[in-house]
Amino acid sequence: MNTIFNKFIIALAPMAGVTDFAFRKICSDFGADMVVTEMISVKALENNSRISKKMLREESNCIRSVQLFGHDKNSLINVLKSDLLKNFEIIDYNCGCPAPKIVKNNDGCAMMRDISNSKDIILTLVKNSKKPVSVKFRLGIDGIENYIEFAKMCENVGVSFITLHARTREQGYSGIVDKNAYINLIKNVNIPVFWSGDIKTIEDVEYAKSIGCAGVMIGRSAIGNPEIFSALKKINPPYSKKETVIKHLELLKTYYKTERTLVSYFKKHLMWYVKNTNNATLLKQKILQFTTLSEIESLIEKM
Repeated sequence: MNTIFNKFIIALAPMAGVTDFAFRKICSDFGADMVVTEMISVKALENNSRISKKMLREESNCIRSVQLFGHDKNSLINVLKSDLLKNFEIIDYNCGCPAPKIVKNNDGCAMMRDISNSKDIILTLVKNSKKPVSVKFRLGIDGIENYIEFAKMCENVGVSFITLHARTREQGYSGIVDKNAYINLIKNVNIPVFWSGDIKTIEDVEYAKSIGCAGVMIGRSAIGNPEIFSALKKINPPYSKKETVIKHLELLKTYYKTERTLVSYFKKHLMWYVKNTNNATLLKQKILQFTTLSEIESLIEKM
């Protein structure tokens, strides 16, 4: 892990429906030091889900992390013993997703309800992984903020680093993160801590550095805006907004087999890309009506 953390890390956070392989590749081009996949079900991988296995495609030129969720220990072991995760340097385990369908199945943030049980599962993950393991979690769930206890457990079982999103499960993505929680966490553990949540500016990054964070995760601020990585690292972006959109679409053409699925999926990315442009509201209305690739390409050409 020393070779990974020889500098402060600015990473792309895992986001379901957002951080596809193409977007990860683009963010790495813009300067992201690390990228994380969308969360992927361990059970689905064990069952040879074609969709889940496709989500493991990776072309980024930086540190690559795969985020897994699922609490079945045998499934974890089977996936770790396979070569499915060969393209990744880090295994990240999701204990922070607040989505009802995930929590209802006792995954994601629900893992914080029973630290003893989670310890058993995470220990299984660490023992059977040949790669560094990280864990992402929140302040707590059900009104109980037990993130310090949860973090210490992760450290004790051999997790290499942890990422805190300093909101509770009940907060979801509302309000602002609890900045003091990061300070408290860093004081209580001896493994690297990443800050996730509300990182938008160079000042935010500098503050995270100043309190001792090993890195930051950029999530919603990067949606439709991979340029944020170049801005935060004070480097020139590799290409323009139009070139970015074209590159994203061209990469996805090699991923989706039919025009219908490609158009259906890419429309949301296109709406994110135009969100801060002139006539954004009108453009989004047009995009919603698109049914063909030629319509998308025609709009991009006019950008």
